[in-house]
Amino acid sequence: MKFQRDILKDVAGYTPGEQLNRPNIIKLNTNESPYPPSTKVREAIRAVTDDEIRKYPDPMSVALRGACAEQYGYADESWTLIGNGMDEILAMTIRTFVDPGQKIASLDPTYSLYKILVELHGAKYVTYDVNDDYTLPASLLSSAAALCFVPRPNAPTGVPSSRKEMARLCESFKGIVFIDEAYADFAEDSCIDFPTKYDNVIVGRTFSKSFALCGCRVGLAVANPAIINEFCKTKDSYNMNVVSQVAGLAAIQDYAHMEVNAEKIKTTRARLAKELRALGFTMPDSAANFVLAQWNGISDAKTIFEGLRDQGILVRYFGNLNGMEDKLRISVGTDAETDALLAALKDILAGQYD
Repeated sequence: MKFQRDILKDVAGYTPGEQLNRPNIIKLNTNESPYPPSTKVREAIRAVTDDEIRKYPDPMSVALRGACAEQYGYADESWTLIGNGMDEILAMTIRTFVDPGQKIASLDPTYSLYKILVELHGAKYVTYDVNDDYTLPASLLSSAAALCFVPRPNAPTGVPSSRKEMARLCESFKGIVFIDEAYADFAEDSCIDFPTKYDNVIVGRTFSKSFALCGCRVGLAVANPAIINEFCKTKDSYNMNVVSQVAGLAAIQDYAHMEVNAEKIKTTRARLAKELRALGFTMPDSAANFVLAQWNGISDAKTIFEGLRDQGILVRYFGNLNGMEDKLRISVGTDAETDALLAALKDILAGQYD
């Protein structure tokens, strides 16, 4: 394409999880919540007036920022920033704190969007292999990068680095440490308090997973007010529409609803892992709303993925990622969806061994 920027020639673009337009699909491929958001979210959306739609939304999402600050133990909204999903927060972090040509570090394997955002900015992406137990490699601590992305729990492994490991990283790393806590509500602890301890730390959260607001696109950054002020220089003028703002506000104010659903997902996650292991899969203990299931049988992971798809069950296969060829990432669904998944897997594996 003759009008293409040079920087885009080798950028493939992000490939989201498949969205099949067929009835009765069981979607276990994009880590969405299997449960609906708080009823207060729908009530808040319905209460949006014509006048609110006619006018520009609050450019700084002050009410939502303040509610998030209160929920997570911060003094006021100066410690928080709202984005159009976590993806905008990630892109904004690169745009705000990294010059083109500088290095950005992360793990391997990890969330594949990081690499794409880095390349789009003209920066250099460097990765550090996770340890054999999927935890944080010590080599990352001495990286000379300007920014590092560390998901906690990691995706697609579901394994979190310990708070002690993260503290060592934040103390040693000379640039910005972005702790991506998209899945923290399914874990046993978090680093949401780290910005009060380290002035180089940004903690990212999303309302997509545990709050069940994928369709509203609400992301959160928590950081020192000096960092938030820098974000405000690069933020789109009106990055959050009025519906997303009121939905996010209603969700954070009904925090207990999210916690109940997160506990249900954790319970189902434990059963799913136990049943998958009984079928012959191996996997690390996940602290997220998915499991990374490895298959070493006669069949291969891609064949199992395709067999499930044929039965209307979508899981995620990352054949193009290093070390993922024999693995499937499976989101935790409802108990009924989990039953259907396990029954389909038994049929597929029985067919392979006949």
